[in-house]
Amino acid sequence: MSDIAAAILKNDTNTLNSKLNKSNIDTPGEEGYTPLYFACMKREVKDDVVAAILKLGAKVDAKGSDKETPLYIAVFNNRPTIVDLLVKSGADVNSTNGQLKDTALHVAARLGHGDLVTYLLSHKADINVRNGRLETPLFSAAKCGRHDTVCLLMEKGANISIPDSEDRTPLYIASEKGLKHVVIVLKADLKDLRHAKAEADVELRLRPAPIPSSNEIVDRASTDKEFNEKVRRGSLPVAPPTETAPMEVVPIHVPEPKKMTHDPFTGASHGPCRSLEEVGYDEPPPIPKELQNRPPPKPQRVGGTSMVVTTEEGSKPAIRVDELMGEPETEFYAPAKKK
Repeated sequence: MSDIAAAILKNDTNTLNSKLNKSNIDTPGEEGYTPLYFACMKREVKDDVVAAILKLGAKVDAKGSDKETPLYIAVFNNRPTIVDLLVKSGADVNSTNGQLKDTALHVAARLGHGDLVTYLLSHKADINVRNGRLETPLFSAAKCGRHDTVCLLMEKGANISIPDSEDRTPLYIASEKGLKHVVIVLKADLKDLRHAKAEADVELRLRPAPIPSSNEIVDRASTDKEFNEKVRRGSLPVAPPTETAPMEVVPIHVPEPKKMTHDPFTGASHGPCRSLEEVGYDEPPPIPKELQNRPPPKPQRVGGTSMVVTTEEGSKPAIRVDELMGEPETEFYAPAKKK
């Protein structure tokens, strides 16, 4: 690090006054940054250091190797006092920066710095300026989910229909990314914009909280001691687990599956149940003679009725009709003659 960069980080204006002059005040250092840009880039540098460099004659819009102006990086870092100091020193609010050709208004809208958006617009920033991808500041805000900035730009008269290089409008890109809270604002009429903003706020609260960037974590840790301690504990190496006694081993007895009683190929029995052939019978045992050729037992007659069958010859004796239990057949026979 050069002596000038070290003096800037230490907020040492006396060293800067002795080291800087018209011959080197706009010369990029080892990092590729001019002294003014370097001072605006580092958050720990105080405002009076930036003012001292400007007083020594630094060009307010001088760019380094990254092709960005001090105003651009000051807006990126959300440093309103530095932005005001640069603009009052003649900084061009519509100057393009970097490979994407963004203006300071683009980065303010993209990061949701509403106060800086209002400030830049009040100092004649082009509200519908387009970058290298033909994106307007409103498009950048919509793409990044900054519904409050979208609402602010719409109130200031931004055109919501200007497409980017891929012919996508802000409403299209917000819908494509599933940013419902931004869609609510973009579809609202100007007279209903405040109501739509409140509705979008509710929708946004229902969404999961975004993961903070490294810069946001560092900024919060520098002002919040409790959060800083939490971050510090989270970055410490994990302690090794404590040794524990082995768990008691309990044997588990799994019952064996039942075996087959017969060999499926040979028919041999595997158990106490044996076939007739295995006990010595080549064929079923004979039926005893007293049980051979006997008629089946006749079921007992249950119930019955009598009816008279009438023919042309006159009445005939009633015929007994019996139904046998369990038999579908019906027997008809005449009753016995009376003596």
